Amino acid sequence: MKRTCCFNILKIANNPSNMEFHTSIKTNSYSMKTISLLAIITLFCGLTGFGQPDKKEVKARQRLEMAQLIESGHFRFVARSAHSDLGNFNNLSATYDVVFDNQHIKAFLPYFGRAYSAPYGSNKGGVKFDQTAEKLERKFNERKKMYSILAEVKDDDDSYSIHLTAGLDGYADLKINFVNRQWISYYGTIEKPEEGSK
Repeated sequence: MKRTCCFNILKIANNPSNMEFHTSIKTNSYSMKTISLLAIITLFCGLTGFGQPDKKEVKARQRLEMAQLIESGHFRFVARSAHSDLGNFNNLSATYDVVFDNQHIKAFLPYFGRAYSAPYGSNKGGVKFDQTAEKLERKFNERKKMYSILAEVKDDDDSYSIHLTAGLDGYADLKINFVNRQWISYYGTIEKPEEGSK
């Protein structure tokens, strides 16, 4: 039983498209029923198995949890480094992040680059916005085992074209193109939102 159950987990973790709730979408819906079922299967494997799980099982569970987190639409990208035309900027503070809550996106990131123009009276600096995306699209590349999320966001200061690529190992790249500034990209990790964040 343990072998069959863990094989199913490995299969789903290696290909999240096997989960019922996965789709290449432009919406923010997902199946709580399937997530609950997967959680029960994972728990059942732990209860029926004996001894410590091997590395493949641990990795499969971690990949499955990452897929569930991204599919939920509610997760946090934590920036660890940045890159722009001005160079590389490493060891960023862990407080720099982008929180995705389905269509709603909240960004608090540093900016290293040149501005083409600056809105009159704006002094907020960095990349900071708290807006509902006008467009949001999520896809999964089965061959590369990578998620791709595209979002379009606007506020009074600028327009932001966001492209996030994330692997099931939790590492991710986020690139932002602007109307009034040069592009910038960030490297970091996908994590659960902090307690109390929405």
